[in-house]
Amino acid sequence: MKFLKNRAVLITIVLFFVSIQLFSLNIREKRSQNFISSIVLTITYYPQKLVYIVSDKILNTWQDYMDLVDVRQENIRLNKEVLSLRQDKFELAEARIQNYRLKKLLDFKESPSYPIVSANVIGGSPSLLRKEVIIVDRGTRDGISQGMPVASSEGIVGRVLSVGDRSSEVLLITDPVSAVDAFIHRTRVRGIVKGTGGGCAMEYIEQNSDISIGDKVISSGKEGFFPKGVIIGTVSNIETKGSFISAQVSPFVDLDSLEEVVIILKTNNNIVLNE
Repeated sequence: MKFLKNRAVLITIVLFFVSIQLFSLNIREKRSQNFISSIVLTITYYPQKLVYIVSDKILNTWQDYMDLVDVRQENIRLNKEVLSLRQDKFELAEARIQNYRLKKLLDFKESPSYPIVSANVIGGSPSLLRKEVIIVDRGTRDGISQGMPVASSEGIVGRVLSVGDRSSEVLLITDPVSAVDAFIHRTRVRGIVKGTGGGCAMEYIEQNSDISIGDKVISSGKEGFFPKGVIIGTVSNIETKGSFISAQVSPFVDLDSLEEVVIILKTNNNIVLNE
């Protein structure tokens, strides 16, 4: 484009020079001055006009192209800014959720009469034979020992099954060997909440007991293991088994999406298990 522009300028200069020379000739030939001037103006008009139109068209096209380049670069910048804002929004939302969970854990920490240690869930069970287990990032160096109760801000999670130096296995309340002495919050009806592998059932409830779907089930504290009054779940179904009532209990804690738990620093040698 620079070549074309320079060429157009060169042609214009040459034509202008020729015109000057012809005008100079007219000055010496007074008699033909008007005639030759008219011819020069006529001859130089069309080339100059053509050069002007072509040059203007090329310059406008180039300017439009540069404007498009600027617009494209601006779009790229704005897209990057939008992506950055979306990432910031996501991080803020995640931080808000985490702060909410931590606040609830802190509220829980103030209620028990036993000291607790918070822990992060870092994995699931390494065994194919036992799936109702999670791994947390606390161990003997943090004062954790086998059998300690584990909870979240929503309710009971399970108990410590085995302990390493820096991590521990937690047996969930849904595991078939888990058992927790409990009662119905509304009526104080007693029973044992056992794991069923993916859920829980409250067994050994007397036939004429007042129990309804939707009732909250909480720990009784009678076995001396879990503190009294920690929520376990909600009654979702009721059926009769022989001379007792059995109630299906949906755990109050979403055990599949646990991220933080608290371990209650309370030991008990008489651990209740579902044999």
